Order: sequence, then structure tokens, then C-alpha cells
Amino acid sequence: MPRKIKLFLGFSATLLLTMCRFYDEGERVTTINGLSCQAYTDYFGQGSTITKGLECYYTCPKEVVGPLDFETDPSLSASKADLDRLLCGITAPQFTPTEPSASASLTPIVSATPVASATAHASPTATISPAAPPFLLTGQTTMCDLGANLINFRMVEPVPDLTDKTLTVKIADIETTCSVNPTNPSLLTCTIPSLVTFPARVVVSLDGAVVNDFTYEGIGCDELTTPMPTTTP
Repeated sequence: MPRKIKLFLGFSATLLLTMCRFYDEGERVTTINGLSCQAYTDYFGQGSTITKGLECYYTCPKEVVGPLDFETDPSLSASKADLDRLLCGITAPQFTPTEPSASASLTPIVSATPVASATAHASPTATISPAAPPFLLTGQTTMCDLGANLINFRMVEPVPDLTDKTLTVKIADIETTCSVNPTNPSLLTCTIPSLVTFPARVVVSLDGAVVNDFTYEGIGCDELTTPMPTTTP
């Protein structure tokens, strides 16, 4: 065998013995459509690590390009458009701004009136939301006495001024009587209508506008009223 051939075979065998690439079957990356990558580790000599990275293939319209070695996920620094341009030679279509701007300048003139009219139709709905009154109750209760048929609802802070306001409260769709607690003005004390069982829906309105609508589960409701003492010793 000629000496040159022997030297070439000896060098190839040495390279195969000293450098190997192993693939991690559990780490396959497909973060961009058309891009398929697999983690690898290159070893040299007696198992010392050389590099770790991703071996990738990218599908172009006419061919599959690869293998391509990356140190990290290519999607961290490139988009699909970048890969199409770099690997497939596909460039994004160039648009001349003069022609679209000319056609666009005519379109708003025709569509300006319908757009304005649509905004005008939607404006009544938009103005209702800011004008809506704030919540009155927090949804919390401090007392629920089924014996006295009374319940205390906690009001929001700062406590709204209910002077000259028309307050309407319904419990289970039954209108009831409520007033600011004279001892603790942060509470709204209401009468529990007879035959009402909890959970029940509570709806509060001020001057006809609903400010609260929630369901009270009746947690903590007990017959707390102390019975009247008898005359018998």
C-alpha cells in the first residue's frame, strides 16, 4: 500500500477515536416553524468535554438546510424571517410607501364620516361608565341576627354621604328597610325580610342606579337575640 494512503487512513482512524458526538434524545427544540434542533455534546480523547450545543436543520421551500451547529437556541437571537433570509435566500417583499400613501389619502376622506358616526353612536355607552356611582358596600358583614332579623353590612371607606339619597336595598328580591348604624356610621343596618333563607342575592341602588349586586352566603348568621326574662323566679 502506498505510504500516502497509509498516512491518510491512520489520521482518519485517529480522528474517529479521539472525537465523538453524542445526541440527547430527550432535548429536541422546535421553537420556530420549520426549525428542528437536537442537543449534542462533543467529546475528545478520554471523555473530556469539548462543546455542547444544538444541531439544527431548517426546512426551506425548496430544500432542507443542515446540519447547522448553534451554541444556544437560534430563536433567542433570530426570527423566522431572519432564518428565511439567511438560510433560504428569501427576502421580505419591499413596498413603495408612495403608492399606498396615495391610496390611503383617498380612503380616509370617504371613510371619515362613517367612522365618526360610529364613534358618536358608541359615545353614550362610553359616558355611562365614568358616571356610574361607586360601590356602597364592601360585601362584608359584621353581624347577622336571625332572631332579631337584622344584618350589618360594612360600607366602603370613606363612607359615602347618603343625605338626600334614595336608598333601595333588596334581599332575595324583597325590598327591605336599611339605615346607617347610629353607633357605627361605617355600617348599614338592614332588616332581614321574613321567610328569607341564605344564600340570598343582595342588590343595592342609589337614586335608581345599582351600586352593589352580590350573593351573601349567610355565613355567621345565628339567632343572637337574648330571650326576654320571665317573671317566674
